[in-house]
This record gives sequence, structure tokens and C-alpha cells, in this order.
Amino acid sequence: MSGPNRYYWDSCVFIDWIKGESGSSLRDLSGTREVIELFEKNQAVIITSTITITEVTEAKIEPWGIKMFEDLLKRPGIQRVAVDVRIAKLARELRDHYSRNSEEFGRKTLTPPDAIHLATAILYKADEMHTFDKSNKKHLGLIPLSGKVGGMYPLVICEPKVKQGSLDFS
Repeated sequence: MSGPNRYYWDSCVFIDWIKGESGSSLRDLSGTREVIELFEKNQAVIITSTITITEVTEAKIEPWGIKMFEDLLKRPGIQRVAVDVRIAKLARELRDHYSRNSEEFGRKTLTPPDAIHLATAILYKADEMHTFDKSNKKHLGLIPLSGKVGGMYPLVICEPKVKQGSLDFS
């Protein structure tokens, strides 16, 4: 047995999960909820950078949502990763790669927080990195980078998705 799946969560997944609990998310959160269910059954580990704490709290979340998020972060099975020299150097390498090759990516660059999220997911060997970040006008989206991040690091980047279908016998 290889152990529980390791999912890296970008800040936006936590933000939408909290908004979904209040009914204000516009996304289909069935994949996010499935990962939470797997997590609660000890069948998944959720990895995230400690910069997520700052990104979530600046997202105009109600106090009850911040408490729910902070309570989740305290639970075993959530791997909170502080930025260290290894992560910072890999994040810099990734930013440099996409800056050097910006013509190939529509002159878009990788933000420092996104570079840190990618570096953390790579170094902590996430099976998948979950995000809703497809693209925006100024910066690279993360989902289009799935495959070989920085041209050399294998990483699946996708929205959280339902892996198991359910049968409705009614």
C-alpha cells in the first residue's frame, strides 16, 4: 500500500471551499468536497504553503470562515509548509524559466506566490496540485503549466475533481 494521496491545495481552493460552505461559491465544489471526505477518512493528505494563510485572510472571508479555515489547518493530515531556502530557490528558478520564455507564454509571468506554491508542491511530492487558476490577463495561470513545470518538474495541476462516480439506485 502506497499510503494516502497527497494533494497540494492552492489558496483559491481553500477560499472557494469556505465560500461554498456559505453558499456563495459559483463553482462546482464536488471535487473539493470529495478530497475533504478522503482527508477525513485519512485517505488523503492536504499540503499547502504557509503563505496560504495570508492569501486566504486577505480574500474578504467572514470571521466564521477564517475560523473554519484555521481549525482545518490545525488538524493532522494537513501539511503546512513554511518557505525555506530550498523552496525559495526553486520558486526563483521557476520564475526565471517562465520569464526567459515569456514569448512562449504570451508575455505572461509567474507571480511570486504562485512560484512558491509550485515549488512547494514539487518538493513535497504532491500527487496533484489543485487550483482553479486557469489564467488571467497579466500572469500565467497554473493549470496550463500541468505536466512538466519549468520544463523539467513533473506535476499534475488541475481543479479538484471527483474521482469516483456514485450510483443512484432510486
